[in-house]
Amino acid sequence: MATISTSFGHDSIAAFRDALPAGTGAQPTADRLCAIGYGLHLAKGEELAPDPRDDRLVHIASGSAKLVARPVAASPVNQVLAFHFGGDMISVPRQSASETWGGFRLAALTDCDLLVFPAERFLDIAQGDPAVLRSVLARSLQALHRSRTRMMQMGHKSAGARIADFLVSMAERLTGCTKGACAFALPMSRRDIGDSLGLTIETVSRQFTELREAGLVETEGRSKVCLSDVAALARLAGRPTSQAGMTPKN
Repeated sequence: MATISTSFGHDSIAAFRDALPAGTGAQPTADRLCAIGYGLHLAKGEELAPDPRDDRLVHIASGSAKLVARPVAASPVNQVLAFHFGGDMISVPRQSASETWGGFRLAALTDCDLLVFPAERFLDIAQGDPAVLRSVLARSLQALHRSRTRMMQMGHKSAGARIADFLVSMAERLTGCTKGACAFALPMSRRDIGDSLGLTIETVSRQFTELREAGLVETEGRSKVCLSDVAALARLAGRPTSQAGMTPKN
């Protein structure tokens, strides 16, 4: 069961203040925002309970999570809309019984500490500090760009290109690596990866095998991956040269 705790709240508030633009974390706007938020701890596999009344903004202080769209009718099919990590600010819409999808759930991939805000009140307060408002909007636009990019991939890219792009994206987000070799642990399962890219788990496993045979990826256990050449994976994913860690030619 999700846990609301004063200690988690203090840690989450400190992480949220640190994530605000320089010079704004101790200002009155930040104080007012923190006053309307509450800290929440999700153990791995737990979900943020749906809210039928309010849209929410959720700051991940630590850990990783996935945003899932769940059908109204009982069904094993869920669409993973996005993966989120420490420092991300996520918009979680209210639950709506009138929509085809029963609602959006934020589920913990690892233990997570969150700070949860009512979205409308947050934005009303944030308007008082342009730097804070720009920061929130910039993160939202970045998440929207990632979502649109993934939708484009599902319609136009091969399974191999989707997996390659996913791995490049994870390298960038988890390690800041855009070229050369890097290693990191993936908190999501192969099924989660498939659900986010429109692929079956069998196809995901097959593509990982092909990348291993090509010498581009090594795996260790269930989660650790080692990429031998991030720029080569980016080219396989069909990313522009400038996004593949290389200098564009004149």
